[in-house]
Amino acid sequence: MVNHKINNIRTDELLSLARQHQVSLTQKQAQDISALLKGKNINIFDIRQRQNVLGQITNVAGASTAREIETLFNNLTSNF
Repeated sequence: MVNHKINNIRTDELLSLARQHQVSLTQKQAQDISALLKGKNINIFDIRQRQNVLGQITNVAGASTAREIETLFNNLTSNF
């Protein structure tokens, strides 16, 4: 369920999720990240895949934002 949400997340959903987890994210960053994630089959429970996507997020949104998204991913996966 978490993977499905991440792989199909819309910009507004990502912004809402970021706010819920106290992750700082601009509209532009959320657009870029949601476009990057959309339609992919990323398993964020797989460390290798997670690191790969975080590297891609670093390229489009910067290292600081990628660290914030990593925190978000960690929060989402820690419940399982």
